[in-house]
Amino acid sequence: MATRIKILSICGSGVVTSNMVAGKLKDLFAEKGYDAETVEANSSEVEGCCSREHFDLIAYASPISNNCGVPAFNAIGLITGMGEDEFMEEAIEALHKAGK
Repeated sequence: MATRIKILSICGSGVVTSNMVAGKLKDLFAEKGYDAETVEANSSEVEGCCSREHFDLIAYASPISNNCGVPAFNAIGLITGMGEDEFMEEAIEALHKAGK
């Protein structure tokens, strides 16, 4: 059974790029044995989202001012295809530290 994780995917508008990143993350984490649920939002909504829900990771394509104590990683490499491996290594390491 896959380990469930929840990811907050952030971009400037909270629509197109965050949705692309979320889809990519679901696929990449499925390959690693995780069942990823995603929530898409814009960078000004991070604190509100984190106050309402628990997230295991934040993937951002636009700068965020506060990660609310949640491991946060720059997701631009998931869009360009350059840096996917590094992103996943850091994210998996953070999940393992959290016991997932």
